[in-house]
Order: sequence, then C-alpha cells, then structure tokens
Amino acid sequence: MKKGFSDIFETDSVFKILILCVLTIGSYLIYKLYRFTSQINQHTELKIPNLFIATAVVLFIISLGSLIYSLANYHDLTILKSSIGIHAISSAFDVTWVIMVRNRINLIAGSNKGDNLWLNPFITSIFHVIYMQHKINQGLAKNAI
Repeated sequence: MKKGFSDIFETDSVFKILILCVLTIGSYLIYKLYRFTSQINQHTELKIPNLFIATAVVLFIISLGSLIYSLANYHDLTILKSSIGIHAISSAFDVTWVIMVRNRINLIAGSNKGDNLWLNPFITSIFHVIYMQHKINQGLAKNAI
C-alpha cells in the first residue's frame, strides 16, 4: 500500500497555491483537491469514488454561482437566505473530501500522530490543500535526500 510520495505526488509552490486559492475564490482549492484525488486514485488502492468527486464539484459550482448571484443582488436578502441550504450541503461535501484526501495522504506517508509528515486535522481544516502541499513537499524533499 505504501508507495512513497515520489511515485504519486509532485512538488508545487505553496505560495502559488495560496495566491491562486484567494484569486479564484476557492476554485483552485477544488482543482487541487481533484488533482490530489486523481493522483491517489491512479497510484494506490485507496480510491475516492468518482461519483462523490463529481457531486462535490457540482455542488461547489452551484454554491459559488448562487453566492455570486446573491452578492450581485445584495439588496434582496431573500435570495441569499434561500441559498444557505446549498452552501451548507456543499460545505459538508467539501469538508468530507478534504478529510478523505488527508487520511489517504497520511496512509501513503505511513505517518501517525506526532510524525513529521502527519497532516494535523486542525491545521488541515484551516489551510486545506496549502498545508497538504507543504507536507507533500516535505515528504518529497525527505525522499530526495
């Protein structure tokens, strides 16, 4: 099961990921989660179901679209109130997806709580793919030595 980071992931700039996540209003976060999931699914037995991924992406798009529409029509609060449900569902899928990817990266790294490459759940919940990429970069640098 443990193949090593170099067989699965690639080094990427954490700063670039941070900037792109902010500039794309979180869309790059979804793209990066998709990339991590794709790499995990292609190179391990730790599959994340494609139906789950597609559902999470569609919900994110609908949620983002409704948020943009609500902000464009900020004078009508009923529009914003009516989209709260889709935001909650989309957020639940996004959080679940982040947890699934985090757990699989921890398994691939063979790391446990307190290890250098272990993805802390609290930090992961705040920084998502930025923190994941940081730990992947650490793992790849460790393997390069």
